[in-house]
Amino acid sequence: MGFGYLTLGTVTLNPRDGNPKPRIWRYPGKSIVNSMGLPNQGAKRIAGNLSKHRGNERLVVLSISGLSIEEFVECYRQIQPLVDGIELNISTPNTVGVRIFQQPPVFKKLLGLITEARTPGKPVWVKIPPYFTEKERENVLDLVELCIRNSVDGITAINTKMVQEPRASIGTGGLSGPLIFEDMLRIAADIYKHTGGRIPINACGGISSGLNAWRAFEVGASSVQIYTAFIYEGPGIVARINRELLEMLEKSKIGSLQELAGSAMR
Repeated sequence: MGFGYLTLGTVTLNPRDGNPKPRIWRYPGKSIVNSMGLPNQGAKRIAGNLSKHRGNERLVVLSISGLSIEEFVECYRQIQPLVDGIELNISTPNTVGVRIFQQPPVFKKLLGLITEARTPGKPVWVKIPPYFTEKERENVLDLVELCIRNSVDGITAINTKMVQEPRASIGTGGLSGPLIFEDMLRIAADIYKHTGGRIPINACGGISSGLNAWRAFEVGASSVQIYTAFIYEGPGIVARINRELLEMLEKSKIGSLQELAGSAMR
């Protein structure tokens, strides 16, 4: 289809049913709100599925999470030998227990134990929440600094935006799609500027065209991810984004996306 890599999950140590249905809705502007609550079959079952498909030429990153440090680390131990990288999801808005890892002391302890369990050369990414106040901004940038100090290989910015959703069993959901695109750009640019480009950024939030992806690269992204656009547009969207990026590169004086990354911030 044209993907450079896949990010699958999120997976937890133990199976989860997630929040009661209905728990996902289409929104105006080709956006989506979900209140999933991390439904998945658990690390043991997922590891078994992954082991059947090893050897295929693909890059697979698995998103994992947990409700305690012990769960998080054990899930990592079981999954990481079977994938090309792990993304630590500390930012889902639909599972209250996960948010404890947005507290820097708790996150620091988690990263320390993940570092001890890491296989050399196996990347670890961290998916951060969006922020809308100065206090939230300072907290997320503290988390980013901890990532750098603990040799995390990339930041995925951003997770969905929490909104009120009366149709959801928990009363809230996570907004994704074009309605959060500008927030994603703002935060990706902020992180790139704050870190001086010291850590790669995977831009995630509302990308649905080559121009969207181009703008994300300009503010510092090293890669881009899509989900909501894939639902609305189908698999052809990947090739279209790739073609549009190639056309834009050909018309510009920039030789590659690597050169483009962060160019608007320099």
